[in-house]
This record gives sequence, C-alpha cells and structure tokens, in this order.
Amino acid sequence: MFLTKRRQFLGLSALLLLPSAMLEAGTRSAVPVLLSAASDADDKHWLIGFSLQQQSAQILYKQALPTRGHHVAVSQRHGIYVAIARRPGTWLVCGDLHTGAVHDELTVPQDRHLFGHGIFSADENFFYTTESNFSDMTGDNGLLVEWKVVNHQGLATLERQREFPTQGIGPHELLLMPDGKTLAIANGGMRTHPDSEREVLNADTMLPSLVYMDPQSGQILEQQFLPEQFHQASIRHMDVNAAGLIVMGLQFQGEPFADVPLLASHVRGAVLQLLAAPADIQPRMKQYVGSVRFSGNGQYFAASCPRGNLLTFWDSNSGELIKTLSSRDGCGLNASTQGFVFSSGTGRLAEINLETAELNEYDLPEQAQVFWDNHLSMAGVV
Repeated sequence: MFLTKRRQFLGLSALLLLPSAMLEAGTRSAVPVLLSAASDADDKHWLIGFSLQQQSAQILYKQALPTRGHHVAVSQRHGIYVAIARRPGTWLVCGDLHTGAVHDELTVPQDRHLFGHGIFSADENFFYTTESNFSDMTGDNGLLVEWKVVNHQGLATLERQREFPTQGIGPHELLLMPDGKTLAIANGGMRTHPDSEREVLNADTMLPSLVYMDPQSGQILEQQFLPEQFHQASIRHMDVNAAGLIVMGLQFQGEPFADVPLLASHVRGAVLQLLAAPADIQPRMKQYVGSVRFSGNGQYFAASCPRGNLLTFWDSNSGELIKTLSSRDGCGLNASTQGFVFSSGTGRLAEINLETAELNEYDLPEQAQVFWDNHLSMAGVV
C-alpha cells in the first residue's frame, strides 16, 4: 500500500457534540451546516461543524485534529467530510458529516506532503488531493492524487489510487469545472520541503500556472501562465461559477512594496486576465489573497486579504471592485443567500448582504472560542 492508516471509530473522547440530540437516529439540523478548521488559545486544533441561527452560531460538533488543518471537503452522497492538513502536512481525516465522528485518519507516503485542499468528483465516488513529491527537488514535482471512496466495516473512508503530474510546482487549490469532468488546478509555483517547514525555496525561479486536467487520464488539457514580470505571484486559491469563469487569488513572494495584481480570471480558450483594485485600495491588500468565493448566482465574488485586514467584493462581469469591508485577519468565505458569510483568525463570524450592505455578527458559545483557519465549507442541510 501507498499509505499508513490509524483507524478511529465512534466514541472518541475528543468529540464534543452540541446538542447531544444530533446523535439520535434520524435527527438532522434544519439549516445549512458550515465546516472549518480552527485553533484555540492552547494551540489545539479542531474541525468544527456549526450552523448560523439569528445572532448566534450553534456548534454541532468539535473534533480534534492532529495538527493545524486548512480546507474541509464535503460529500453529501456519502455523508462524510474530509479535513486536510495545512501545507506541508501529511494527514487527512475522514468523518461523519452528521455527527463529526471520525471514520479514518490517513497518511500520505513518506516522500509526499499535502497542500491543504481536496475535492470530490461529480459522482462523489472519487476524491482528489494536490501533493508534492519532495523526493524530487529539481523538476516539476506537483501531483494530482486520486482516492476512491470505499466502505470499511460499514464506514466510508478513502483508499489511495493513482497520481498524475500537474506540470508545475506547489499545486494548491483545485476545482471541479461545471462540465463535471475537468479539474482546474492552481500550480502555486512555490517549491517547499517539510524539513524547511513553509519556507519558499525557489522564489527567484517560480513559474505559477493554471492547468486544466482530465482526471481519468491525467492529460493536461490547457495550461495558462501569468505574465513573466509577475512570476513571483503564486496562484493559490480560486473558485469557478456556473459559466466556467475562474477567479484566482494570488500571493506575491517578491519585494514587499512591489505594486502587483492580486487577482486573475480565466475562461477556457481565452487569455488569462489580471484584475487590480483602485490605486487607493491595492496597497491595502498587502500582496496576499487568502480565499476567493463566488456568490450563489455567480454575479459577484469575494476575495479576502487577511494580512491587510480587508475583504474585497467584485463584479464578476466587469472585473471591477464594488465594495470593501475591514475585518481583522478575515479570510474564510462562503456564499450566503444575500451575499457572503465570512470568518477570521480572531474568532469572528459574520455575514454581509451585498445589496443592502447590512452586516450581521454571530456570537460563539463561550466554550467554543476559537481562531478560524483560512476556509469555510458549506455542507448544505445535513
């Protein structure tokens, strides 16, 4: 086998369920559930499932993670979540979407590390992660890895299958395109090694790219590069709307005061477009976009800039900035009915209505005070 496993089942002492009625057979919440990785003041790390009701967040479960997590993927069909270790971590935790209970903890091979992101196939029978083969520190060592959803003793988990080169270095977020067949992958361009933690080892020679891949064959269908003068702008996070428009958030690894675009967009077959905020806003973005998400109708997108304590909101048709909102260390984003819900590294949870500019803040229970990680995932009504 390509991996090692540590099996875990129901009844873990680390699992906090609020309310306990969530455990009862057939019980389901009446509102959509959000999931996020988080940390607390004792530097313990968690996967948290919660719902937003009126002015408060109701914590549905709080599951301990081995180290800091990053993104959480969701399969409604199989009723599971997959929490993924932050770069350069090596674990994935697969658990029950309804209760939070862990089904399995998986570890990638010794010469691989994860980049914190994964996504299910359209039929949700396969799962894909981005990884690095750090035994090769000279060539393009980015990988797309295929996992199959399997049943083990009545519990859904993942089994590693195949891997394909992404024709780049440091692949980060990946998307399933609207055709349900093609994957879009952000080759961030940053070479890293676990022994050097998160240090960028190739800042002078970075070559980020956006690739479209057929995951059945591993064939690269299209590859787009940033202009050469922006080769240090790592493509990290992105989202796609129903029309196939991809928006990418960039993180610049060059001189700290360089004026560089931090967003780009692309439609297959067209030229990649760079997006810039007005001159008075661009410096406030601090050369770093932490998360990108489209609104429910795809008309708008949000890009968070946690280093600049800024959230930005854009028109997807014109590519123009339409609104900003200050939020200290604000990063996690997801679409809501009228706009976006967002989270921050200070523990803030809030929702903005783009039409009315109304801001709704959500309180957390005292026992659940945490610092949210970079991403928010929506599980729907479970």
